[in-house]
Amino acid sequence: MSPWLRVLREGQQPRARLVCLPHAGGSASFFRPWLALLPGDIDLLAVQYPGREERFNEAHVPCLATLAEHITQALLALPARPLLLFGHSMGAALAYAVGVQLEAVGRGAAHVFVSAHAPPHRQPPSDLHRQDDATLIADILRQDAQAASLWANPQLRALFLPTLRSDYQAIETWSPTELKRLTAPIDVLLGREDTEVSLEQACAWADLSHHATDIRLFQGDHFYRKQQPRPVIDHLLQRVANLPQEALL
Repeated sequence: MSPWLRVLREGQQPRARLVCLPHAGGSASFFRPWLALLPGDIDLLAVQYPGREERFNEAHVPCLATLAEHITQALLALPARPLLLFGHSMGAALAYAVGVQLEAVGRGAAHVFVSAHAPPHRQPPSDLHRQDDATLIADILRQDAQAASLWANPQLRALFLPTLRSDYQAIETWSPTELKRLTAPIDVLLGREDTEVSLEQACAWADLSHHATDIRLFQGDHFYRKQQPRPVIDHLLQRVANLPQEALL
């Protein structure tokens, strides 16, 4: 198995494969709690970016297009299964980029879920990756106040800040020259109290799919999926149940 993918569960004859792409600074283990909420016939994999957990000693990749290429190649090496892509925040941008690359070689996802992020053509300009540590940490805490204890620890801050800065650079410098519509349906998931992404921005994902885009709002802020995992999983399972029969073959 590629180091880009962490297998959280893999069965013999799964109905579908759910691949989750973490947020900036996030890691594959953020999705481990989902195991308890998913039925056993859905495989759960999470993308592991370099520079964290078991890949801690690997060089960061501060380029979203390069990240997407590596993830796509890792997925193409797997046996064909109905594929669901779920990306949160930076992971949402990657889910779209990976979805485009998979469709280009005839292995497109059955469904793409983009969570808590604006589409690339509505992403506001930002250069936080160029700012000093205090400014970058302040932005993190604005989105996730519960992380205050981690960033207050000098040793942990020194460990994790380079990873986060690299991820910020990847998403802030991503500017695809061509925006392609996905054949796969796109669902947009958003916390009602998310101050990072407006409903207007979320609705603009409709420009990037040939299907009508479903917008779902959940209680919580930018990290609503951590606060309210079961409603999110219930929505994903509803989509699996509604997949066309040919997508499950």
